[in-house]
Amino acid sequence: MNIAILTFEGFNELDCFIAAGILNRLQPQGWNIQITCPATQVTSMNGVTVTAQQPLEFANSADAVLFGSGISTRDIAKDDACLIGSS
Repeated sequence: MNIAILTFEGFNELDCFIAAGILNRLQPQGWNIQITCPATQVTSMNGVTVTAQQPLEFANSADAVLFGSGISTRDIAKDDACLIGSS
């Protein structure tokens, strides 16, 4: 089971890190949880910078995709080019 946690500039740390922490408990069952970002690094709404584990394109082949909230979530949800991507 591959799960992408989409993490964009201005993300909410709680949404991304808590989801990753809980879901990563299933690694022994073969689950693969990855923080996926459109850039090598993104900075949260509170100034925490993280490095992507996978590029955004990982979501195209993931079994499940989680969207964290953040200051730009509504704008990203309206951006078809970002969400559709290329397969």
